[in-house]
Amino acid sequence: MKNLNHILYAITLSALSAASFAKPATEASVEKALKLSDIRGALAQSQQDMRPVYDLQAEEMLKNIFKTPALNAEQQKAARQIAEVMGSFSNQLISDPKFMQMIKAVYMQTFSEEEVLANIQFLETPLGQSINKKSSKMMSEIMRNSITMSAQLMQDPAVQREMNRKIEKILKPLLQADSAQ
Repeated sequence: MKNLNHILYAITLSALSAASFAKPATEASVEKALKLSDIRGALAQSQQDMRPVYDLQAEEMLKNIFKTPALNAEQQKAARQIAEVMGSFSNQLISDPKFMQMIKAVYMQTFSEEEVLANIQFLETPLGQSINKKSSKMMSEIMRNSITMSAQLMQDPAVQREMNRKIEKILKPLLQADSAQ
């Protein structure tokens, strides 16, 4: 039994010491990983890929506002303008240097230096570059499909009624308090 305790103690000590020796990611290695992953290019491509999503969101928003299954020509024009505003705002966000700093900070909080270096090593290979590009495209496709599925779900009158009922329940006390003032 005493031998088993010594073994467990040694294993625990090894695990704790290995975890405590994991170096935090350095800014230099994170910058290299982000450059190799072409994060700026991926963000730009994502913005381009998101345009149909913004169009769909704007259309759905106006359909809900006007309580109509289809938009007339004037409403469609307004939807395109709203989609343009959404895209412009998103472009402004990802162009802000603070946005890239935020990505670096999250990367540094998430990965150890060893993990970043392993990712760099992987991204320096043709296979790593191929997977990186395809992953970015895949995430854009997942986002696009998710929004399409969500919009389709919101077309269901039962879902709309349930959503409206829940939102009204949440807003009712606020509206009553506001009207009392």
